[in-house]
Amino acid sequence: MLLLFGVIGACLMTAPPVYGHYNETSLILRDIFADYDKRVIPFTHGPVMVNMTIVLGILIELRENEQIAAYVISHTQRWYDKRLAWNPTKYRGQKEVIVPQSMVWLPKLFVYNSLETNEMLTPNRADVRLYHTGAIKLNMPEKLSCICRIETEMFPFDSQFCAVALASPLLNIEEMVVQAFSPPKDSYFTGNTEWHLFNITVRHMEFLEEGEYRVEIHYIFHLQRRPIYYLTVIVAPTFLISALSILGIFSPGSSDGPRNEKVSLGLGSLLAMTVLLGIVAGAMPKSNAIPLLGYYILIVICLCAVGVSISMTFLAIAKQYIQRNETPSRNMLRLFLMNPDRKRRSTVYRTSFYRPDFISLDKMKSPELFAIYAVLEEIAETQRSFRRKQEQKMNRKMVEHEWSRVFGRFDHFFLFVFEVLNLAALAVFLRVAWFPTPELRTQVV
Repeated sequence: MLLLFGVIGACLMTAPPVYGHYNETSLILRDIFADYDKRVIPFTHGPVMVNMTIVLGILIELRENEQIAAYVISHTQRWYDKRLAWNPTKYRGQKEVIVPQSMVWLPKLFVYNSLETNEMLTPNRADVRLYHTGAIKLNMPEKLSCICRIETEMFPFDSQFCAVALASPLLNIEEMVVQAFSPPKDSYFTGNTEWHLFNITVRHMEFLEEGEYRVEIHYIFHLQRRPIYYLTVIVAPTFLISALSILGIFSPGSSDGPRNEKVSLGLGSLLAMTVLLGIVAGAMPKSNAIPLLGYYILIVICLCAVGVSISMTFLAIAKQYIQRNETPSRNMLRLFLMNPDRKRRSTVYRTSFYRPDFISLDKMKSPELFAIYAVLEEIAETQRSFRRKQEQKMNRKMVEHEWSRVFGRFDHFFLFVFEVLNLAALAVFLRVAWFPTPELRTQVV
């Protein structure tokens, strides 16, 4: 009996103590935080090593005219604090615990290019994970509105590099060293309806301030614009308006009236394209650089303006020659490979009334004969005047027809030239869509 009690006593002496309502997590927290002071930096033989990377990135919006990008990001930070290590064998093999982040020391980094930073977890809801080796893991989800310097030279086929820049406000590299790593493969990154987020680069830097080097981390978002909206809303209408405008301006006409209408059509097209250019200008930031789409619209406007000027010149020249009743010379017609029109000769025949020689006003003794003669003379003069007016009208129509033939050749030539230039401008503009993505700039922030 005494031997049995001795064995039971020995087992109780070697068993770990049991504390009523405490479980292993409570025991771990009680033991490791007994003498812990979160105000003290956890370095012993060198600076604190903080490893961090980004695991989530969602672009909410990019306001080009304000040069502001809004994101939802989540980045992890890992470091060691030997004061929070424990032996798992003393706590039934438990190797990690989760505690509120307010209980431990945290590396302080701020987003210095942010206009607004919103923590998505309040301090009483944010936790950190403690490992038995003293390792600590922190996951920080945030909503940021950061400055993004937009380069619009290739708009709407542009790519932008927007950075989230973090830096240490006080600790130098002798107190805290931050190592930034590329995102893991299972990270999640996405853009929005206008921008495609196709890559994120993590850049580690150092900056000098007041004689001390401090760490700086950049999460650089590679964004590429989806141009389909601008192609369908601005580019396609601009091309169609310009093509129809050039077709209307240089379609062959037969008189002044249609050419006047052509000038009015060209001026209306210029007004429409000016409105489209204003839409583009309103969406872009105010800078010295003109976007590619702006250049395209300006080129099309210049084409239509030159076309209207040529049409107005043709109108002035035609009016001048028609008023002087001058037809194109045969040499000019041969120059344009045109045959003289058979209607160049007047179809109105000049006739003169035969007045007998024996009729003399002095010899007319009879008043009746004199009155009859006067009436016949008046009728003849009226007939001659009418025939002269008809001949002038026919001659004017003939002159207008001749010059219409000449300017018709000009119209066909300029119609071909301007339509080719319009297509060439569109082809050069769309060619930029197949350019490779530009390299990451050295200076992003």
